[in-house]
Amino acid sequence: MFSYSHIIRYARRWRANHQRALMERTMLDLPIELQKDIGWPAPRDLPSRTARQQDLHARPAHLHP
Repeated sequence: MFSYSHIIRYARRWRANHQRALMERTMLDLPIELQKDIGWPAPRDLPSRTARQQDLHARPAHLHP
């Protein structure tokens, strides 16, 4: 069962992820010249969500005898 602290922690994590995604969308909507002036990485330099998930599953499992 979830306790109150788990719900609060989940809500904070969801809000932080939501704010980060909103900021990324806002930055990517700016003209490319302005993005470069700010130092925002080019879209090809940003790691995609699927790339992170694939990287997670691509790591070798270390089995101990």
